[in-house]
Amino acid sequence: MGSLKLFIKAVRKAKTIADERTVVRKESASIRTSFRDPNLDQTTRRINISKLLYLYILGEKTHFGQVECLKLLASPRFADKRLGYLAVMLLLDENQEVLTLLTNSLDNDMQHPNTFIVGLALTCLGNIASPELARDLYNDVEKIIKTTNSTYLKKKASIVAAKLISKEPDLGEVFLPLVQQMLKEKQPQILLGVCRMIQEMYQHCPEQREAVMRLAPRLIEHLRRIITSGYMPDFDVSGVTDPFLQVTLLHTLRILATDENFPGEFLEQMNDILTQVALNLDSVKNAAHAIMYECIKTIFAIKSDQSLRVLGINLLGKFLLIKDNNIRYVALEMLLTVIDYEPLAVQRHRQTIVSCLLDGDISIRRRALELAFAILNGENIRVLIREILTFLENCTDNELKPYITSQITIASSKYSPNEKWHFDTLIRMLKVSGNYITSDIISNILALMMRCSSGELRKHLVSRLFLAAVEDPLQYALAVVSVWCLGEYADSILGTEVEINGKQVVASEVAILDLINGYINNSNFNDAETTQLVAYILTAVVKLSVKFKDSASLEQLRLILNSRSYDTNLEIQTRAIEYQQIFGQNQKLKQGLLAHMPAPPIKDRQSLTLHGGNIQTKVPKTLTSSSEKTEDLLDLLDDAPTASSQPAAEQATDNDLLLDIFGLTPSAPPASKPAAASNGLLDLYDQPLSQRKPAPQSAPAPSSTEVEAFADGHLKIAFDDQSFQEGQGSFNANITSTSPSKVDQVQLLFAVPKTQKLNITTTQGSDSLVTSNVIRQALRITGKAGSKVKLRVKVKYRLDGETREDQFDFAGFTGTL
Repeated sequence: MGSLKLFIKAVRKAKTIADERTVVRKESASIRTSFRDPNLDQTTRRINISKLLYLYILGEKTHFGQVECLKLLASPRFADKRLGYLAVMLLLDENQEVLTLLTNSLDNDMQHPNTFIVGLALTCLGNIASPELARDLYNDVEKIIKTTNSTYLKKKASIVAAKLISKEPDLGEVFLPLVQQMLKEKQPQILLGVCRMIQEMYQHCPEQREAVMRLAPRLIEHLRRIITSGYMPDFDVSGVTDPFLQVTLLHTLRILATDENFPGEFLEQMNDILTQVALNLDSVKNAAHAIMYECIKTIFAIKSDQSLRVLGINLLGKFLLIKDNNIRYVALEMLLTVIDYEPLAVQRHRQTIVSCLLDGDISIRRRALELAFAILNGENIRVLIREILTFLENCTDNELKPYITSQITIASSKYSPNEKWHFDTLIRMLKVSGNYITSDIISNILALMMRCSSGELRKHLVSRLFLAAVEDPLQYALAVVSVWCLGEYADSILGTEVEINGKQVVASEVAILDLINGYINNSNFNDAETTQLVAYILTAVVKLSVKFKDSASLEQLRLILNSRSYDTNLEIQTRAIEYQQIFGQNQKLKQGLLAHMPAPPIKDRQSLTLHGGNIQTKVPKTLTSSSEKTEDLLDLLDDAPTASSQPAAEQATDNDLLLDIFGLTPSAPPASKPAAASNGLLDLYDQPLSQRKPAPQSAPAPSSTEVEAFADGHLKIAFDDQSFQEGQGSFNANITSTSPSKVDQVQLLFAVPKTQKLNITTTQGSDSLVTSNVIRQALRITGKAGSKVKLRVKVKYRLDGETREDQFDFAGFTGTL
């Protein structure tokens, strides 16, 4: 058997994957054969284990060598133990059964006189500790902390103790006195371990939290001592005294201070020390930046003073001036997090944030862009939107453009100083990124233009759109909006002059026709965009037929419709033929038919966020309250008036709601159905429908507690065996036939409010019924204690080969959950 070096060379010499697998399989077989030798010496075992680790790195199976790793630990040599513990930490985890064999070796080695062997055992225990190992070996760890004078071992033991506490929280009571004692030490290594133990105790031992929080003043004293201490050569990093311990102390204090029961006098001390830390650091080195960042995180995590929060934001502003991209990214990310706390303080760094839009790093540009939208308000919108539009014009990241255009649309609608500026901004956005604007933004822009009440302003925006469309015919969104506005409002600019490329051009009928002909023959858009644009053009053409006066222009409009009446796209062909019929009507009829469209309501848009490089919807805070109001409608289910007493419009809405819930199509749609209201009501039920095919059994005698819920002359559905207690309820649904005809394929669909959960536990019988049979389904509902049980039930069955469907609401149960 060769050495590890020869094995690695053989693997690397393999020219194909098949050759490499052959070498690996051959060596694995050799290792397994060697492990079977009862007289295997420790040197050979060590070589085999080292090869096994290499196989583990390659991703090969190594489970056959786990016991041999434990045997290697029995050797008295340090080299064997070091390799053995490394192999155990890599090849085993806390879920392996063979881990129980490790207890004795760890126990022995943690009592070894050699400090480094004790360190190996502690490291191994900290890496693969299980609850069982924690309970078996915590005494050894406690003894090391109490008796040893080695700072090296105390630090290791305290970190391992923290891991044992996380695995077995009951040990927090054992180690708490040691923590209180070790906090009197001044050695940085020991304090690092103590901080780790405090963090784990707070997180995993709720009963110890009050005692742990009382340790905060000692941690504050240690932090103050480090800040005010002089030069410490062993723990100095780039002129900063022990940055690792400072960061750990700040992190620990932040965890404790976020607790609701954290004493107020301790918070005052925290504010003082955080101010001292923030003002004490002036270095441009990374160590100082790490402490500063942890300090800022702590400032905004606890109940700190406003002046301290402003100081934290000013420090983040200094981070933005540093050339290191990592620090600038961290500052932008942190400013996005804290802007809700001190928006005015963040506003002061607007120029620095805007300058980050020109950074060469895409990650910094993304964060700066999101932060720029976050600080937008009515006072700075002109400046910031101008900078963002400049960035959009030069942006090479096409995936980012839909986010920018959407945010510009939302921000300009919310903070625009006047309507003219608002429309000019949208038109410039269409000019610079018309191919990356989504359809919902286009419809939003058109709705805004239709709601424009000023004739002069409408004339201005139509002329601006006409000018932009002539100058750049390759922007899709600009083309759609321009064509629509020309069809709707071309009469407002006919005969006026616009400046195109430095020349004054009259917006005549011929000029508008040239623009339309250029769009209808444009081959730069994809098929879907072309279809949509041509549909808009045909609508504009028929609208222009009542605005144009010249007979030659009217004839050209008619030819455009004729040319599309044979289009291969059915939608365009149908539209062209329909518009031809309208085109041939008399002028008076066309003027009434083709009048200006009424302004539709503008849909509220939700802002977006660039989280992790992906565009995600940012849900507004008001969404929760509205959904809570919707849930109140559930109370109407059992108190609703009968159908005969409801207005006809309400009946139609309710019927459509029920049809939508169960996925049906109404036979005749109502004349008017508000989609928003329907969608809101659909939120009443978010539990999935439970569907079962029940089976018949002999019909029992009707129960005295049975409550009839539904009967249609063919089927009867009743509920009995009702039982309700402490948030749970159970009952049976009995389905019987009341028709002499054959009833089969019976199905029940149940829906419950989203505050409750339905479970169909048992179903008895098949799906066919005769008069003497019954179908029984046992149902169980869980929910908030004291709430009413409300069901929406849909029943499907087939009667003499004809499918029938019905549904009903039932809330007549005598008890509550």
